[in-house]
Amino acid sequence: MDCDICGNELTARARVHCPTCARAALYPYRIEQAATLLEREKFAQHVEAVVNGTEDRAGQAVSLGETLVDTHESSKRMAVERDHAAKEEHRERMRLITEQTDLLKRQIEETRREIAARKAAIAQRHSDLESASYNVDKRRAKDLGVVKEVIGTVKHADDIGQREDIRSKVWHCKHAADVAGLKQRRRRSKDGQTKLEYYIGGVRIYDLRDLNSASPAQVTTSLTLLAGLVVRVANYLAVRLPAEITLPHKDYPLPTIFSPSSSYTHKDVPFPGTTPISSLSNSPTASRTLENQKPRPRPRPLYIDRKLPTLANDDPTTYALFVEGVTFLSWDIAWLCRSQGQVNAFSEWEEICPMGKNMYKLLVDDAQATLSVLEQEAARKAEAKSGASARSSSVPDVVMGYFSHGMSKGFLGSAEGTSYMKGWRFQTAMKVVDRVKSYLQAEMQGAEWEVLDEKEWEMDEEGAQGVGEMDSGTKLVAMGTDEGQSKTRGWTKLKSRSDEAK
Repeated sequence: MDCDICGNELTARARVHCPTCARAALYPYRIEQAATLLEREKFAQHVEAVVNGTEDRAGQAVSLGETLVDTHESSKRMAVERDHAAKEEHRERMRLITEQTDLLKRQIEETRREIAARKAAIAQRHSDLESASYNVDKRRAKDLGVVKEVIGTVKHADDIGQREDIRSKVWHCKHAADVAGLKQRRRRSKDGQTKLEYYIGGVRIYDLRDLNSASPAQVTTSLTLLAGLVVRVANYLAVRLPAEITLPHKDYPLPTIFSPSSSYTHKDVPFPGTTPISSLSNSPTASRTLENQKPRPRPRPLYIDRKLPTLANDDPTTYALFVEGVTFLSWDIAWLCRSQGQVNAFSEWEEICPMGKNMYKLLVDDAQATLSVLEQEAARKAEAKSGASARSSSVPDVVMGYFSHGMSKGFLGSAEGTSYMKGWRFQTAMKVVDRVKSYLQAEMQGAEWEVLDEKEWEMDEEGAQGVGEMDSGTKLVAMGTDEGQSKTRGWTKLKSRSDEAK
């Protein structure tokens, strides 16, 4: 057959030159594919009929009786296999159920044994509770009595130790005063009245209000001895003074005292008027250290080289520092006395001024009274030991040596110590400093000291050859030798108030 378009013969080996030739060449393959698909569909229907057990009518029409026999046998075989698979599945499920049942049985047995053990433990606890609660009130009272007895024994031993410690402190303080030569003397004044004066090492301890007329050598000596005694007593009593005192030592010839705000903040403070050793080093490292950059506190001197009115006129700064220093020392003594039992004292600033009186009362009167109280308490304890009387709890009231910074019992920093020291009017030392400065200044102004130059002295030279009579119309003029006149430019003159009023 030839192609209508190209005219070529349509054979299997002929080349394709046009669409008609191509279509004609594909016809055999299309027919073969259609036959294959039909056969595939037929086998699919047959397989489905065998699997599902249905009649394959198409198969019967094609394969007649033999196909029916094969289909029936195949259906029975598939049913048997399906039943066998179902049986195996049921058998596996039964095995799993049996294993789970055994596991649950074992868990139930374990739970039962645990419950039984817990019941036994609870029963034992109930039994123990009944045993423990049997006569519990009597046994509790007995145990409480034993504990109270132990507490009482420990407290009694602690009280004995505290009394012995207080006795030792007071004894050392009293003997320190005896060694330092702290004494009380009576002196009769010109008007016939008796006045008590206090001495340490044979040198009079001046009242702050009498410093204007005191000798500088005696003031320096008495303050040096008194400062040493105060520091020694504070060490015996384990008390830290609020105003730190520096005693004489190497390169520090005389005592000084710091203000309470700057006390115990620096070490190795140089003596006033000297250069500290650290400042002599010019190395950059030393100049950059923090210690050299901090300002050092300024100690107040407890010494003078001239009488107080002269010092106030020549060097007001040193005068102010000395008055502050001696007042700090007196306030330290008052604070020490108040912390050691003199709770009702020092309500006025005048009571703080007599340093010798306060130290004598503390180290002699109060010390002797404390030792007597402790001896009486010890005797009462010894008597109570053989009798049925109860033991005393502690040291009676507040005696010397009870409060300190060195023991937990009677600690001044505790609530008990703070409450004891609370309420003092002069908690701040500057209040006393201001009062003392005002008093001394008023006394100097009341005496009306004046410094006269040589011209004023020449005007009064005619009537000033001796000591005049002390009446309202005369003048008392201090005379000196010729040598003194050549060395001194001015003289001291005391006028009466009546002359000034004129």
